[in-house]
This record gives sequence, structure tokens and C-alpha cells, in this order.
Amino acid sequence: MFQLVKERIVKKWPITIAVPMDGGKVQTCDITLDFKLVNSDEFRQMSQQGDSKLFSEVVLGWSGIHDEDGEPLPFTPDNLTAACQNQHFTAGALQGYMKAMSGVASTKNS
Repeated sequence: MFQLVKERIVKKWPITIAVPMDGGKVQTCDITLDFKLVNSDEFRQMSQQGDSKLFSEVVLGWSGIHDEDGEPLPFTPDNLTAACQNQHFTAGALQGYMKAMSGVASTKNS
């Protein structure tokens, strides 16, 4: 049964971050994000204000993100702001959010 709800929370949505490497190679890193899915009008309004604004509203948590020393990076507003300054994070997160919003099942790379 489809239920028309104002917002929906999805937890542990798989995201793949593509990081360019030397020689034209790409390293893929798998993380998960917890999202609040908003309606189309809210999404359009927030996305026009930039990545930091959008993700501060719709990303509620994460796992699989580490600091430069390889230690797990806790989800905090400051860490999310820092992640939003990284184009590889924002590209992967936006692609994953759009899949979640459109109901496209995310598949994990094997």
C-alpha cells in the first residue's frame, strides 16, 4: 500500500563515492547515509541554496566515513559541513539521494 506522507526517513542508504587516482583510475568507497526525503518543492528550494544547505537538512547520519588517520568520523554538523566541501562526497551523496527520492533501488557494487 502506498502511503502519502509528508516526509520519509530512510536509514543506511548505500552510497558509492568515486575518488580519482593516478593514471586515470578511480577508487570507489562505499558508505551509507541516513536521509530525510522531502517533497519536491522543499528539495528544489534547498538545492538552490547550495550543497551545504541541502545536506544539512536531509542527511541525518552516516557510516563508513573516516578521517585522514583512518579513524571512523562521527556524524556531527561540523563534520557534515566539512564533507560538503569535498566534491566527491557531494557528487556521490546527491546521486544517492536522487535514487532514494525516485524510488530507484540502490545496488551495492560487488
